[in-house]
Amino acid sequence: MEYLKEFKKINEPTETLLSIFIYNKKLIDIKSFFEDQLEKARNITNPIKKQKINNRLFNFIKYLNMIDGDENQIMNIIVLIDDKINLFNMTESEINTAKEYHFLNIYIKSDTFFYIDYFIDLFYNFNFIYTIKVNKNDMYIIKLNKNKDKEIMNCKISSEIKIIENIDKIKKDYGYKEIIIVYGESIYLGKLENSNINGILLIKNFMGKEICYQLYEDECMKKNIILLEKKLNELNDSRCNTDLYVFGKLKVEIKDAIECYLLKELYIEDKKLDKLKTFVDESFFNFKIIPIRSLSNGDIADQFIKNYNGIMGIKYF
Repeated sequence: MEYLKEFKKINEPTETLLSIFIYNKKLIDIKSFFEDQLEKARNITNPIKKQKINNRLFNFIKYLNMIDGDENQIMNIIVLIDDKINLFNMTESEINTAKEYHFLNIYIKSDTFFYIDYFIDLFYNFNFIYTIKVNKNDMYIIKLNKNKDKEIMNCKISSEIKIIENIDKIKKDYGYKEIIIVYGESIYLGKLENSNINGILLIKNFMGKEICYQLYEDECMKKNIILLEKKLNELNDSRCNTDLYVFGKLKVEIKDAIECYLLKELYIEDKKLDKLKTFVDESFFNFKIIPIRSLSNGDIADQFIKNYNGIMGIKYF
């Protein structure tokens, strides 16, 4: 999806850039869907947003009406609409991914930017965490990441031993070394809690994939915060060589240090990382990046964001 990256630079002051993908949908149904969207857009209260969205949907419908061929033809496309209609056919691998992970047939989002990172993650991120959901006597192994999930096994269980066996199976068969989230409602989860199994996070409740993945990210963030605390403690040590630390503004001190290849590590508030990547070419990111996000008021990450602007570089020497 390299062809999409140039659109990451486009922004508008109102939520009028349209990011769309259409998977396995007939042309006639696509037209009907966007005619409904156009009708809904008439209710937008912001006059500038209303005019732009209406014009862009109207032009897209007009574009669809000009497509030659059978109206029952199946379409698999990615569309980015500003003042132009930028349409790209999905590749075979993208279509297969959409099929395997049961994507929506039509996705549309309006915002001040195009959802390029979302599309790239959706179609090309195959780094998954593994979870085990237990519902009474039923157990499911589900792999997931931020934007997709897939059930890869289900079976009946009659004790917590079966859960433990599948925890070991995930680690062995998939070479998985991260934390495994085990959740749901079953008497076997209570028994599992007393087994002191390493490498799992046990939640005796049902939850959606979004919350499940957020819990995983929080566990990863705890590790990053421990690393951050260690570096801040070193900074406060009188024996520390403070010249090895880089503080300042993203577009000045941090950008200069990166482009001069001075950094071996960068501790940075996660939302600032996205901003940094908009004005520093990715070819310069040849160092370890440790994203930081506060998990509770007053924690080390919160103090880092308030006291150091959420940015700290560590030089090689």
